[in-house]
Amino acid sequence: MALGLVAVGAPAANAAEPAAGSITGVVTGEAGAPLEGVLVQLFHCDPDFDPTQQADCWTLLWANGQSAKTAADGTFAIEGLEPGTYRAALGPQAATAQYVREYWDGAQTLEAATDIEVPAGAAATIAPTLEVGATVSGTVVDGDGAPVSGAYVYAYLSGDLNSTRGGASVAADGSYAITGLPAGEYVLKSGPGWGSTTELVDEYWQDVYTADAATRVDLTAGAAFTADFALNAGAAIEGTVTTGGAPVEGVAVSATYAGSPDRWVDTVTATTAADGTYRLAGLEQADYVVGFSDHDGDLGQQYWQGVADRASATTLTVAPGDVIDGIDAELTAGGSISGTLTENAAGEGAPSAGAYFDVLRENPAGAWERVTSAQSTADGGYRVSGLAPGEYTVLTYGSSSARWAATYHGGGYYPEDAAAVTVAASAETADVNVETRPGVSISGRITDEHGGAAPDARLVLLYERTPGNWVEPPAHGGAGDDISYMAGGMPPGNYIAKFEDRGASAEPYATQFWQNAATQAEATVLEAPNGGAFEGVSAVMTRTAPEPEPAPTPTVTGTAQVGQALTAAAGDWGPGAELAYRWLAGGDPVDGATAAEFTPADAEAGSAITVEVTGIRPGEPALVATSAPTAALLPRFADVTGTGGHTANVRWAGAEGVIDGVRGADGVVRFDSTRAATRSTIAVALYRLAGSPEFALPAKPTFRDVPASHEAYAAIEWMKREGITSSTGSFSPSAALKRQEAAAFLYRAAEPAFAAPAKATFSDVPKGSTYFTSIEWLAAERITTVKGTFGPTSTVTREALATLLKRWDALAD
Repeated sequence: MALGLVAVGAPAANAAEPAAGSITGVVTGEAGAPLEGVLVQLFHCDPDFDPTQQADCWTLLWANGQSAKTAADGTFAIEGLEPGTYRAALGPQAATAQYVREYWDGAQTLEAATDIEVPAGAAATIAPTLEVGATVSGTVVDGDGAPVSGAYVYAYLSGDLNSTRGGASVAADGSYAITGLPAGEYVLKSGPGWGSTTELVDEYWQDVYTADAATRVDLTAGAAFTADFALNAGAAIEGTVTTGGAPVEGVAVSATYAGSPDRWVDTVTATTAADGTYRLAGLEQADYVVGFSDHDGDLGQQYWQGVADRASATTLTVAPGDVIDGIDAELTAGGSISGTLTENAAGEGAPSAGAYFDVLRENPAGAWERVTSAQSTADGGYRVSGLAPGEYTVLTYGSSSARWAATYHGGGYYPEDAAAVTVAASAETADVNVETRPGVSISGRITDEHGGAAPDARLVLLYERTPGNWVEPPAHGGAGDDISYMAGGMPPGNYIAKFEDRGASAEPYATQFWQNAATQAEATVLEAPNGGAFEGVSAVMTRTAPEPEPAPTPTVTGTAQVGQALTAAAGDWGPGAELAYRWLAGGDPVDGATAAEFTPADAEAGSAITVEVTGIRPGEPALVATSAPTAALLPRFADVTGTGGHTANVRWAGAEGVIDGVRGADGVVRFDSTRAATRSTIAVALYRLAGSPEFALPAKPTFRDVPASHEAYAAIEWMKREGITSSTGSFSPSAALKRQEAAAFLYRAAEPAFAAPAKATFSDVPKGSTYFTSIEWLAAERITTVKGTFGPTSTVTREALATLLKRWDALAD
C-alpha cells in the first residue's frame, strides 16, 4: 500500500502577510428589535489541520478579541481575523435568555452551520435574527408541599436523552423557569440536586421514574408550558445486624443495583448504629441486593438471607415511597487471608508496594466474584479479614496497572487458571502470595487511506495462550481516541495484532494484520516473553468492494404436468436488474424455453423441471440462480398411462389439442376416457381440426342454448355456417353424443363424393334410415370397424371419439 506525499513549496522570502479581515453584523430579535449582550463566538477552520489529531477542522477561538457581545443597537465586530472560513455561534445571555441559541444561519449544530468566508483586508457581514424559544416553568416541591430549594429541572430533547438542551435551578420559593428552548419534543426531569442530603429521588414529569415511560412534551417556538414536580422520597430498606443475637455496630450495609447493565444506579450505603440498626434511604426505583460487610473485623460478609455470593443473593425490587423493613442479618465468624505481593522484572522478586488487588470469591456457578479491593503495604504485604468461609483467590494489578500484568494467585492470567484457597471461620489462610511480571503494552494508530479516523475499525489482539492456540488476551487496561490506541497490562507472551471492521457498512474495511498481512498465518508475531512495549503497531484501513448480494432463489408455480403452464418467479433482484430465463427438464435445457412461462410438451413427461434465472444488476457481474426441481411431470392426461385400446388415439387428441382434458379440483388434468363425449366436444374438435378458421360471427346467436359466452360458441356457429349441423332452435351442446350423430357430423365435414351400397352393412341401420348414408360412409372409410350392428343411438365415449377423429383426420393425408 502506497501513501502519497503532497509536496509543499517553501514560502517566498519576505512574503507579506495577508491583511487581516473581520466579521461584523447586527443581531436582532424576531420583531426586528436589536438584541444587546448576545455572545458571538467564532470557530475557525484550519485548512492544514491534522486529521490524525482532530476529528474535523473547526477550532473554537478563545483569544482576547476573538469573540464579542452585541452593543445596545445589536451590532458587533470581531477584527484581526486571518482570511479563511469561519462559523459563528450566537449565545443569548441573561437579558436575552428567552431567545434560542443558534449557529449562523439558524442551525442547531456546528456541523449544520453556514460558512462565513473572511476575505483579506475586508469584512464579512452577517445579520442573525434569533427566534424566541419555548419556556418551561413551574414549581418543585416535596411530598409535603414544601419548596425544594436548590433542586434542578432539566429539559432533554426526546431524541437525545444523554445531554440536556436547557436547565434551571429551583429558587427558594420552589419556582424555576427554563427559557430559550428550540421547538421540539421534550422529556422533563427534576431531582434534589448534587450533594443533597434529602431522601428525595429524581423523577420525570408526572411521577415517572424511567426515561422510556416519561411523558413527551411538544414545545413550539414562543410557547409557554407549565410543569410542576412533587418529588417523592426514595425507597428505604431497614433492618438490624446481629451476631449471636447481639447487635453489631459499625457494619457496612450496601444496596447495589442488580438490574440491566445498560443502566447506572448509584449504590447506597449505611453503617449500623450501636443497636445494630441501619437505614438505606433515597433508593431509586430499581432492583437491589443488600450486602453486609464487617470491614477489618472478624465477622464474615454476606448478602441478605445468609448467602455469601452475589449470584445467589435475593433481589429486592423497590419503588419511591416504599419502606421495606426486616432486612436483617445474623453474621457469623469469618476468616482472613494474608500474603505478599511481589514483582519480578529481571529474575528477582521485589515487594509490590501499594499494589491494588482484588479478593475474589467463587460462587456456586464456578465464577469469581469480587468481594473487596485494597492496596498492599510498602513491603508488599496484605491482610484481608471479614471473609465468609469458602473458596477465594487474589488478583493483583501490581504497583502500576500499565506496567505489570494482572495476575491471579497461582500465576495464571485467566480466571479459570486462578488457584483457590479455602477460608475457614475464625482462621487465617496465610501465604496467599502472588508474583506479577512486566506487562505487555501495544500502541499505534488506525487511520483510513486519507490519514483520518477509520470509523468502525477496531484492533483485535490475539494471545498465544498455549502453543498454536491463539485467543483474546485476558481483561487488560487501555486508552485511545478515534485514531490512536494503547493496550497495556497484558501478560507476557506472543501477540498478533488484527484490524477489522465492526460496523455495518455496505463497504466495510478489509480485515488485515499488522504490516499488511492478509491472513493470520502471514501475520507478524510480537514476541514479548518478558513483557515490553510495542509502539507503532498501526494500520491504514482500506474499504473492500461490497460482496454482491446473492441471487434470490427462483420458484416455480403451477401443476407439474405436460400441457400445463409453469411460471417462474425470479425473486427480488432490485431495481434495474436484467433477467433471462432458461428451463431445464431432467437437468437438460429445453430448446426455445427462455420465457418466464413454460408449457412442457409430451417429450418432457416424467422429468423434473427447473428454471435457471440469470440476473445482471447495474454495475455487477451476472449471477445465476436455479429453482428447486418440480415433481416428475405427469403425462398430458394423468389417467392415460397404458398402451392398448384407444390409448394412442387419446394421446394424439391431446397432443394435437383436439380434445381437452378435464381439470380436477387438485389441478391435475385427466381425460376421463369412458365418460360420454358431448355434442359440443365434437364441435370443438372439428373446428380445431379445420384450423380454427376465422369467420364473421352472427350478430345474434343461432341457438338459444349456445349464447356468445359459451366456450364452444365459435365452433358451433362454424358448424352451422358450414352445414355440418342441421339443428334449429337449440343445439343441446351438453347432450351426450350419439354414434349416429358423430357419423353425420364427420360425413358432412368431409363432404365426400360417396354412393351408398344397395345392401345395408349393419342390421340396425337399414337402408332408407336417416343416418344410413353417413354410417355406411363411416364403415367404407374404415373410420368405424364394428361388425354386425352399429348401435346408432349408443353414446360415444371420449376415448371412442378420439379414435373416430384420428381416423377421420387421416383421410386428408
